[in-house]
Amino acid sequence: MSFVADNTIEALRSCGTEELPLYEAALRSACEMYPPPFGEAWYGERYRSAAMDPGWFARSLIANAEKEGEGSKKLWALAARTPDSRIAEAVRLHAIDESRHAMLYVTMCNLTFPDAMDNEVKTYAEEISPRYSVKDYPPAAPKATWESVTDELIQMNIGEIRTRIHQLLLRPVISVYCTDENRVRLQRLLDSLLHDETRHVQYTARLIEEKARDGHGTLVATTTKRRVREFNEITLEEVGTTQFAVD
Repeated sequence: MSFVADNTIEALRSCGTEELPLYEAALRSACEMYPPPFGEAWYGERYRSAAMDPGWFARSLIANAEKEGEGSKKLWALAARTPDSRIAEAVRLHAIDESRHAMLYVTMCNLTFPDAMDNEVKTYAEEISPRYSVKDYPPAAPKATWESVTDELIQMNIGEIRTRIHQLLLRPVISVYCTDENRVRLQRLLDSLLHDETRHVQYTARLIEEKARDGHGTLVATTTKRRVREFNEITLEEVGTTQFAVD
């Protein structure tokens, strides 16, 4: 049994996702072979311990904004390189979401710690997001192979799973710090973020399932194991520096 796999599949079910047996089997197998640290009790305890420092917590919100902004740019580039127009459009919309999320994390920091950022930091924070909109399209680029795109989708899926769990850890902590007058607005932002991350897990899971059904189940299974293992190693390195930033 794996908390990460079980929690992810339960979240997909709760938003009406159909069964994705090949994807789910690959995820369960990878998580059982290489248990993700971000699904273990000690990880949550380490996060809550770090988050008791309001300065650290405010910095972590900006670090999350930076990660979302960086991730948005990478997705934008991937959308340009994806040969399948349907998948490319899904990735483009994902990049737009991540661009907006970067701004949401900055807003959350301002709502929770209104005096935390001086003018210089505020100026920097406002420039973190690439600010893509639905009217924007990435420039043309050489197309990637379907194997490469599948690998990228699997990495995205794992990253979104971890981001979603991080948001579950963040929610009760930020609510304690936030003032009563800002709490309703903050809760709407948190709900929007969690909804989006679940959608991102959903669409990437569906695309991974399609690829597995097209006769590439072995590739999906082996790549998922390898990427979960590598992701775990990166996560443990980040915990050593107490970053806890999203992907």
